[in-house]
Amino acid sequence: MPKSVNGKADGISPKPKRGRPSSMEMRKRELAELDQRTELKRRNQVKFLEGLKEMGTIRNGLKKAGVLRGAYRDWMANDPGFPDRVLDARQEFAEALEEVVVGIVMDPETVKKVPVLAITLLNANLPNKYRPTAIVQDETARDLLREWRKAARGHPKEMAQVAKNLETPVDQQIDEILKRKQESE
Repeated sequence: MPKSVNGKADGISPKPKRGRPSSMEMRKRELAELDQRTELKRRNQVKFLEGLKEMGTIRNGLKKAGVLRGAYRDWMANDPGFPDRVLDARQEFAEALEEVVVGIVMDPETVKKVPVLAITLLNANLPNKYRPTAIVQDETARDLLREWRKAARGHPKEMAQVAKNLETPVDQQIDEILKRKQESE
């Protein structure tokens, strides 16, 4: 007996199927398409991260990968590992940039042309010694005193009675406190 297309020796060849594919065939196609989309996404993410490492910008990463900003937003929102990979790529860019700047600063002739780079690196690497310290004054006490003075102006009789009971007038005490604070700064 001749063998059929399906390898059985029954003499009957299966007829080619026409019409709608079976649910199993449809599922196989869906999985194959999903695998292709996943692989394309992975490749695009790799290209994006390479662009980010090269120039440090999302825009350059998008250009290198050939994708739109919406894809980047989708990856950040829906791909749990992608945000960490973006941070790693940004860190690699920052370190590469730092190496370039250090190279420039280490050349005595070049550093004369751009001393700001040297100052910036000193601020970054020895902040306790080279970073300028800004003194931030706390305005809370002054604001509170202003409010008390306004309240006192609104109720002069009551304030006069309180002032009589004090050894030193409130205004004088406030002025002394502010003077001492300014002298200590």
